[in-house]
Amino acid sequence: MVLAAAMVACTNTNESADVTAEANIMTVDQLFDNIADLVDSSIVVTGEVDHVCKHGGTKMVIFNPETDKSIHILAGESGNFRADEVKDQNVIVYGHVEEKIVDEAYIDDMQAKLDEEIAKGNVDKDNAEASDEVKDAEHHGEGEAAPEEDQKHKEDLNARQKQIDGLRTKLADLKEEGKDHISYYSVKCDSYKVVESEDDDAAEVSKDNAEPAQEQENAEEVSEETKPE
Repeated sequence: MVLAAAMVACTNTNESADVTAEANIMTVDQLFDNIADLVDSSIVVTGEVDHVCKHGGTKMVIFNPETDKSIHILAGESGNFRADEVKDQNVIVYGHVEEKIVDEAYIDDMQAKLDEEIAKGNVDKDNAEASDEVKDAEHHGEGEAAPEEDQKHKEDLNARQKQIDGLRTKLADLKEEGKDHISYYSVKCDSYKVVESEDDDAAEVSKDNAEPAQEQENAEEVSEETKPE
């Protein structure tokens, strides 16, 4: 009887926590209003899925269609995102806010890696994806790029250099305001729901049934990760 009572109490506590979380759902805009104060905090945010990373579905971008503000959602306990399940759908995301700091040392490291790739004559896809602030780069592997890929290769390198230059300019502007870094925010996903109706009748996607996303499109422009602090 004691065990049964404990199980009921635990269930009621979980249900109460879910109800509380549902009552505190934020739009992407509302999240941005206080995001600097929410780093490492648990949040619930809703939005429409604009993009799913084609590299295994490790990220998706949700946005508010009314304002176009967007934020990256990083796969976590929920498992990787499937574009065929979430693309263009409204979702509710449960997770916590993470901050990525981009300072002068970070930008110098980006430049050094790019210079190394230019010297090698190839594009390192892992580094391009890790920065996640440039256009997706096609992986050419070791050696020289094929002639038909040479122009694409140059465009990727130019895009990354342009991004680095843009970060330097942004950081210089912030230094004039007394700040020494750029802050980019994202949400690490613990779980999420795909909203199936206006009544919020949602189907929760668990780690057990979530599978890596298949590649959906050719090189796409990745949305800006977050609004700088």
